[in-house]
Amino acid sequence: MMEKKIKYWKFGMLASGLLGFIAICQINFFVSWIFYIPLFISINKATPKIAFKKGGLYGLTFSCFAFYWMIPGAERFTGQSMLYGIGAFLISLIFISLFYSLLLYCFSVLKKSEKQFRSVIINGCLIATIFCIGEAILMKVSIGFPWMDIHSGSGLAANLYSIQAVAFLGIHALTFVVVFVNYIAAYYILNRMYFKLYVPLIYIISFLTVGYILNNEFNNRKSSDKPIKIAVLAENIIPDIKWDDYNGNMLVQRLLDLNKIAAKLKPDMILWSESAIPWTYSKNDDLVKEVLTITNPAQATHIMGINTAYTNNQVYNSAYCILPDGSVTSRYDKQYLLALIEKPINGLIMPFLSSKGFIARDDKAKSAPLNTPYGKAGILICNEAAVPLAASKMVRQGAAFLLNMSNDGWFNDTYIVRLHFYYARLRAVESRKDLVINCNNGYSGLIKASGEIKEQMRSEDPFVKMVSIAPNNIISLASDFPDLFIYCCVAYLFLFIIFTKNPFNYFKMDKIKK
Repeated sequence: MMEKKIKYWKFGMLASGLLGFIAICQINFFVSWIFYIPLFISINKATPKIAFKKGGLYGLTFSCFAFYWMIPGAERFTGQSMLYGIGAFLISLIFISLFYSLLLYCFSVLKKSEKQFRSVIINGCLIATIFCIGEAILMKVSIGFPWMDIHSGSGLAANLYSIQAVAFLGIHALTFVVVFVNYIAAYYILNRMYFKLYVPLIYIISFLTVGYILNNEFNNRKSSDKPIKIAVLAENIIPDIKWDDYNGNMLVQRLLDLNKIAAKLKPDMILWSESAIPWTYSKNDDLVKEVLTITNPAQATHIMGINTAYTNNQVYNSAYCILPDGSVTSRYDKQYLLALIEKPINGLIMPFLSSKGFIARDDKAKSAPLNTPYGKAGILICNEAAVPLAASKMVRQGAAFLLNMSNDGWFNDTYIVRLHFYYARLRAVESRKDLVINCNNGYSGLIKASGEIKEQMRSEDPFVKMVSIAPNNIISLASDFPDLFIYCCVAYLFLFIIFTKNPFNYFKMDKIKK
């Protein structure tokens, strides 16, 4: 009998791990409401030691699906052996497994006895709080490793109404409701009270109803600012192609042809992708001059991705605002660099893009929004779309809209491409700013401040997509106080410990019984 139980909970961990990958990494709204149920059933009445093991097995299963792309991808990324990928895969797997082990261990130590349903609700809030705090810490720790920045509520980004709460409480609010609903559903299933599953369903419907109301309330606001027309210039050049004598002229011509198409549309601005021009900026650059000559009749401003030289092998990953006359109003340098890929750790760096040999730097002096003729543009370069703090800083510095310049060419056959787009959707709602995306080999388009996806396009061929945005001066609660919800979670955890684990409370209860 015991062997059957052991097999059952192991199967439950495997099921939860697979469903967790589908919900979190594949951005699946429906699976998000059920994927933790097998996990939570298995830890019912488990000792802290057993809960630790079960959390590890869940993390192990989830990581195998979530990080497998590292193994075959390493050879392409580095041009060398896939041993780099195996090493990164194993480190990520161990780290995330320990992360979930610790979360479930803490819950098992702290949870109340569930003799009354009130205690189930309290425990549901407890485990949701622990997950939120844990994921907030993980977000800080993994700032240079965005693939390990995991949020249990990410799958809710697939639904317009379920993401409205992030404008007030950030991404962690989605984690809280997902974990809480999963825990309550697991309790009813474990106790075979299937008829009571309408309770978690009511929570879900109530959450979506509030989101519907918030979305309508926001959309009813009238913007007094004039719309801005932006041409997204998506070159879709594979990242490992060499800009040599053989390919160089062809690639330059592709950029110029796209620029001609964009100029005919007469946009206010033209948005390029991250490092679209693969060399460093120079005022007298022939390609930049030719680009400006083509678009001069349209008087278009360019937001151009092009690196800035620092030393022989060190650059800034930059975005320039270039006016029609060629003058540069401002420059933004990427602030949240990829560890071991763009930025060394203790001198150690993977031979990523080794043919170029560049190491990126983060210049704090160039961290403000770009000054454009149409208002301040908050810039998010590549993985910065996955960093809530990157967007909130832009908003607090006066950004009226957001632009995400990216390059997903290295990951174009993985789930990361779609995940990247939906992370950007969360940033748009958090900041309540229209967000335009130009992602080389990924999804480009427009996400409105409400979270509505107005344009979403992906192609192997180059294209130009015209979008229209409405700038605004709104500073959302999530932008002004990005950690507010986590402070509330910490307060709840503190009060929970004080009132349930304080020895004085037990002494008082014994005295009352006597």
